[in-house]
Amino acid sequence: MDFHEQAQTHTQIRETLSAAIADQIPLDASTLKSDRLCPTGCWLHGNGARRWAGNHAFMGLLEAHRAFHAQAGALADQINRGHYNEAQRALRNGTPFAQALADLNAAFRRMRTAATSIAA
Repeated sequence: MDFHEQAQTHTQIRETLSAAIADQIPLDASTLKSDRLCPTGCWLHGNGARRWAGNHAFMGLLEAHRAFHAQAGALADQINRGHYNEAQRALRNGTPFAQALADLNAAFRRMRTAATSIAA
C-alpha cells in the first residue's frame, strides 16, 4: 500500500466536493460515506487487517479513515440537498471535514512510518 498516494487520493476528494459545489452537481453520497469502497478501505478491511490488526498506527488509520468518509458523505448530502453555501463553509479550515482530512493525513504518515520501521 502506498500510503502517500492514498493520502493524495483522499485529499483529492476535497477537490471533488468543491467542484460539485461550484458546478452544483449531485454526488454519490453513499459511496463517499463508505469507508470500505476505496482502495484504502479495501486494504484496511482486507489484507491490512490481516497483517496489522492490533497495531496502534493501523487502528488509528482505520478510525481516521472511517471518520473522514463520514464527513465527506455528510458534505455530499448537503450538496445533494442544494445547500451549497453551507457545504462551501464546511470545506474551510477548522471545520469537522478539514479536521477529519488532517487527521487522516497524519494517520497515513504514522502508518507509513510504522510499516517502514517494521520492514527495515
